[in-house]
Order: sequence, then structure tokens, then C-alpha cells
Amino acid sequence: MKISEKITQLRANGKKIIGLNVGEPDFSSHPSVLEGTKKALDEGLTKYSLVAGENVLREEIINYYNERFNTSFKASNVLVGNGSKQIIYNAFQALLNGGDEVIIPVPYWVTIPESVKLAGGKNVFVPVKEDFHLDLEAIKKAVTNKTKLIYINTPNNPSGVSYTKNEMMEIENILIENDLYLLSDEAYEALIYEDEFVSPASLSVELAKRTVCVQSFSKSFCMTGFRLGYMIAPESFIKKVGSFQGHLCGNVPPFTQYGAVAALKARDQIIPPLIETMKKRRDLSISLFKDLFEFTHPSGAFYLFFNIEPYINKGLVKNSTEMVELLIDKAGVALVPGLFFGMDNYIRLAYTAHSDEIKEAYERIKEVLK
Repeated sequence: MKISEKITQLRANGKKIIGLNVGEPDFSSHPSVLEGTKKALDEGLTKYSLVAGENVLREEIINYYNERFNTSFKASNVLVGNGSKQIIYNAFQALLNGGDEVIIPVPYWVTIPESVKLAGGKNVFVPVKEDFHLDLEAIKKAVTNKTKLIYINTPNNPSGVSYTKNEMMEIENILIENDLYLLSDEAYEALIYEDEFVSPASLSVELAKRTVCVQSFSKSFCMTGFRLGYMIAPESFIKKVGSFQGHLCGNVPPFTQYGAVAALKARDQIIPPLIETMKKRRDLSISLFKDLFEFTHPSGAFYLFFNIEPYINKGLVKNSTEMVELLIDKAGVALVPGLFFGMDNYIRLAYTAHSDEIKEAYERIKEVLK
């Protein structure tokens, strides 16, 4: 039985399961977002629209990016899609030819290598350093004459690590030396607690020429159900990916796009309270779980990635799936197996639940593991 099905069945049977498995903020979408969406519906904006996105949204997106990173991209550098997941899939489909290799640091989200395979590409996995920062030497060694693209995710799901400017500049050197492209998955770009977020496309003209930057309204604006993401890239990439998207699904529903316009205009009311709450939950989670697990200090996103090797070595469990099932069955707490991220000796916790639930989850897990 799949873990998600098991959780559903247990809840249906009356068992309380604390869900620290879903990467979704427990905040509702901001009232301005709902009002913007409703206004668009009331005005009859329910017809076909531009494949690349409503012009007003593309303008708001690029204003947000340019203002934040002191860049001068244009609306023509933006393509809106049905969530960042679809944007990434579309990018792979449009940019990869059969047999092209994509370098992917481990850990990664399970969707990424599957999307590469569906586009006819080949996944080349590379390790990260012990602190989950990029192992640039491993990336260099992985490059072959078939390499087309490097994929990164920052802040990272599941580690919460944000890559530095120095790491990005080293990536730039690798791209130039080998004539490669970079897909930078930045779904958690606003959820940064200490370090400054670095978007590689903002660092140099050369990086901007070679980077597909993908961002989302789901996490940073609490709009997961709207399914809205976008890419910022050279116009030639936008046209190529837009052509594929036009054949695949056409446009994103226009009324949801006006909800996103409202979100961007209200960003100063939406993002700071979210960051404040998530930082408190992160700090609480760190203070509680540090006596049960080893993990890297996360500077962004909303996850802790627990090393369970000590419990494997003790013979308590054999792998991450067994650990997650044990915690569901015995503690009534749901986490995610590291297997999904390419690391079967880890499990992921999402501190997206209320602080009281995080505290209760800790006490339950402690009873099982101590």
C-alpha cells in the first residue's frame, strides 16, 4: 500500500495522523488573491488567452524579479505555466534531444528525473557535500560530450540549503567551458530565513544567456491549488518552450492569472508574515528534533532532512520507507521517505503544520525512537 493511501485509510478509521509530510503552507490564499480571481470571473475572463500568459501578469512578474535582483529583464523573458512542475517538464521537452544528459545533484525531488526521462534525456546524478552544498568537482567530472544541462534547486527540497553566489559563479564557469545550460528551480525563492537568496540569472549577462529560472506562486504566495508557475529565460528559450506548451495545453486559465497579479501587488502583506511564521516553526523544529536526528541547518524552504543511518545501523529499520511506516503506525506522524529524493538513509519533515502539532509530533516520535 502506498504511504499516502495508508494515511488516508488510518484517518478514515479514526486515527489521528499528524501530517508533516506535505510541502504545502497551511496559510489560506490572501483575500486580495481571491478578490482578484473573483473580479476576473465576474468580468468574464474565461476564454482562451495568450499561451505565454496574460501580459499584465508577465509585466508584474518581471517587475517583481527586476526590483528584487536589480536586473533589467523584459516581459518577453517570461512564460507562465500550470505550476512550476509543468514549466520544468515543458523546458526539458523543448530543450532536450534524445540521449542528452542532465546533471542532477542528489537529493532531488522525484519528479525531476522522471521528467528528464519523459523528454528522452538521461539523468546523471552527482553527490553533494556533507553540508548539502554543491560538490562542484563532482559536477565537473560528470560533464561529457552528451551533457546539455545542469539542474539545481535552491533553496533545496529536501535539505533547505540555499546555494551561494560563489557556487553560482563556479557553475557559470562550468557552463561556459562546456557550452551548457542551467535550469534553476526556485520554487521556494521567497522562503529565506538568513542567507540572501541568489538567483543565478541575476548575476551576470553570461549566466542570464544560459539560465532557465523557474519560480512559483504555490509556496511563496500560498496558492498551491492555483497551479501557477513561470520561467524567466532568454527570449529564444521562451519561444521554444512556449511553442511546446501551446501544443500541450495552451494557456493557463486567465482568471487564476489575475489572482496572481493581485498576489504580486500584495506581496508585502503576504510574504513577510509567512516568513516570520515559518522561521519560528523551523527554529522550534530544530530545537526539538536535534536530540533525535542529525540534519543540516536549513536556511530556506520549510523542511528538515533527517539522517536515519544510526537507526538503520541499530537494526530498527532497513530503509527510509520502513522508518516512515514505523512512525505512521506507532507514532501517528507522517513524514516522507528519503528514497523519493535519492537518499534512502534520510527522511523529510515539513514544518508546515501548527507549532502545537509539531510539538506533539516530536513527543510521539521520541516515544517510539528512545
